[in-house]
Amino acid sequence: MRFNTKKFYELAKSRGFEAADLVISQGHSLSASVYHGEIESYSEENTIDATARGIINGKLGACVTEKFDSDTVNFMIDSIEKTARVIETTDPVIIFKGSEKYRRGNYYDKSLFEIPFEEKKKILFEIEKKLFAYDKRINEVASVSYSESCSEETLTNSYGLKLKIKKSDFSIVAQITVKEKGEIRSDYEVFAGNNLKEFDVDAFVKSLADKTLKKLGGTQCESKKYPVILNPECSATLLRAFLSSTNAEDVQKNSSLFIGKLGQQIASKKLTVTENPLAKNIFFNYFDDEGVAITKKDIVKKGVLQTYLYTLETAAKDGVEPTGNGYRGAGKASAGLGYIIVKPGRKSEKELVSSIKEGVYITDLEGLHAGMNARSGNFSLQAQGFMIRDGKFSEPLALITVSGNLVEMFNNIKDVGSNAKFLVQGRASCPSFSIKKLFISGK
Repeated sequence: MRFNTKKFYELAKSRGFEAADLVISQGHSLSASVYHGEIESYSEENTIDATARGIINGKLGACVTEKFDSDTVNFMIDSIEKTARVIETTDPVIIFKGSEKYRRGNYYDKSLFEIPFEEKKKILFEIEKKLFAYDKRINEVASVSYSESCSEETLTNSYGLKLKIKKSDFSIVAQITVKEKGEIRSDYEVFAGNNLKEFDVDAFVKSLADKTLKKLGGTQCESKKYPVILNPECSATLLRAFLSSTNAEDVQKNSSLFIGKLGQQIASKKLTVTENPLAKNIFFNYFDDEGVAITKKDIVKKGVLQTYLYTLETAAKDGVEPTGNGYRGAGKASAGLGYIIVKPGRKSEKELVSSIKEGVYITDLEGLHAGMNARSGNFSLQAQGFMIRDGKFSEPLALITVSGNLVEMFNNIKDVGSNAKFLVQGRASCPSFSIKKLFISGK
């Protein structure tokens, strides 16, 4: 049943709402996985939901529903009123009238959905077959899965604002285990985009197989401080943890690493980070969940903090403009960091490695939630990687721990590599970071 947007705003006005907004999200998704030459799972669904907010008597109420019938509008207006009554906070509540300019666009490719599922299924079987054939030490292909989705979101409000975005994407994920002399290691690979023709089965298989096989023979290094190189994945993981302190709400609550640091040096001059959700990839968006236009902007430039990330509420408290970083569920928005691009350096990763006589190259980090103190920046994380000896990769490392402080670490970046990599899970384009010293716990 089609949602009656006009009726919603008319009823909101008649019930004394000062302002209201509405987000209608609808989509289609498909997912499948194979195991040992057979389809292990398959699902397909269509979804639609509505999220509405309204200001009444200076309080913000909200409602979310997936049910659409003749009574939906009345139900939502009643629910908004009820939730607004129980709000006790005196924080400013705002429904945004709209930005002066939007870089409107979509990230949608209909050809993805014109490809028969049989062809997509063949790709999964081909990946599994080639992984098993790649090396006899690959003892299990734990999973190979495919998922795709098409989504359309429309944001409107009582001020006449109307924003719409349509997106499509797919992802392929595979996980394997390798075994040699009783030692077992595992890893996974992810590819995502919206054009299936860009996917290269052989390159995907080789990348996953090679990086997993290289883990065999892992040992522990001597416990001490080493020069460290973080691969792109680990660099992006720690960078996003570091930049989480740019949330203006945390600054206002005195729980950020960057209190009073705006316009000041927070990292090495080698580091420049730009947020650009307008880039044409799976993270594309041109407006945030509050309807604020998203723009390309520097977060850190040559180590200097350029901006905090503001929602409408936190921007009002500081008397500044919102930054287009508001992300919300049903009600209050929180600031979040979109797709980021780290400016690459001039040295290749090989050159970074060649400059180190004895050091550690980190390929995997685990335990970020338990091992990271966001308020102090201290971290202690389980890791895997390789020793670097005389400028070359040496024995693989396992069961080691890397520890330090985020502020100190990012101020101690010696070099940023030229090997920028698009990272699905890191929501970033990021190269390797060469760090002067970090403490590695081993044997």
